[in-house]
Amino acid sequence: MSKYSIFFSMIFLVIISIISFWLNNEVKKELNIEEKKLTNNPDYFLKNFISKQTDDLGNLNFSLEAKQMNYFSYSDESILKKPVFKKFEEKKKVLDLISNKGVIYENGEKIKMLDDAQMIRHETKSKKVMKLLSNEITIVPDKEILSSDQKIKIIQEPNIEIDGVGFNYNKKTGIIKIYDSVRVHYDK
Repeated sequence: MSKYSIFFSMIFLVIISIISFWLNNEVKKELNIEEKKLTNNPDYFLKNFISKQTDDLGNLNFSLEAKQMNYFSYSDESILKKPVFKKFEEKKKVLDLISNKGVIYENGEKIKMLDDAQMIRHETKSKKVMKLLSNEITIVPDKEILSSDQKIKIIQEPNIEIDGVGFNYNKKTGIIKIYDSVRVHYDK
């Protein structure tokens, strides 16, 4: 073998070693980035979280409170512990939604109340108290819409109970649509 063939073989091996080392480091960096994205730890958290939205005149429109809020950037979601959503009209509370867990998603446009969700529409001059119970209720605050595809129970004081699956409640129109398996119980 000549000196040149040994020299070129050595150069070739050095180049392959450098490329292998570089590729190994790049793969490790990528794995670390992916692991950080999949961690169960929140990017930040807040205890006794309170958020309020007002109308153009400064009147309270709605508020959202929770014992704790954990924000996860990889999913762009905030997980709430014991959330309470309150809707106001003319400086009066007209609607409460409570649950054990909640999720804020779609850039804060939607709130999902999970695990024993309850909506309470407070009494007005023309309407009695109404309660809506479900395992999941989705709120679109700016459009004043509540919805679910889960089983629901509506209790309208003084003596109406409605069971069904799936609903859509538009606060602006005051219409509740129940989609399936509707059963009404009315006591005289």
